[in-house]
Amino acid sequence: MDLFLRLILVFLAYYLYVSYYKSVKIKTEKLEEMNGEFIFTYLSYIMKKEMYFDIYEVETVSFSKMIIKNKEFSRLTLVITLENNDIIRLFNKRNAIIFFKSCKENSPVLYEEIFVKSDIFGGMPGFFGLTSLRDIVENEIKRLEEEER
Repeated sequence: MDLFLRLILVFLAYYLYVSYYKSVKIKTEKLEEMNGEFIFTYLSYIMKKEMYFDIYEVETVSFSKMIIKNKEFSRLTLVITLENNDIIRLFNKRNAIIFFKSCKENSPVLYEEIFVKSDIFGGMPGFFGLTSLRDIVENEIKRLEEEER
């Protein structure tokens, strides 16, 4: 009986340990860019992982979470799909703006495709007093460039 209780206690401790680490998600990420080549570093549970990709390997870019307040993003999450079917999620707004800035400078075709597919306001600046998504991103890129100076 004593052995049975110890086994149950060990399984219970293991279950609590596993469920705790599955619920803890560390959202630490860093995107570094140089001439259209990216290094995406993030923490997955406790392990550090890196992904290297080029801007020309990007297949699709979509907005998964976007909150706009006062004609600027208060929250922005991007999902980037690469040609080899890897998926990169950018939870940090700054990293997403760095990605947009690089797209604008190095791959204007991809930059245009992003907004053709996902401009929710239809590109109409006067639509219920809202500006287009492209204008908001342009303003965020300008803010980022001013911060970097």
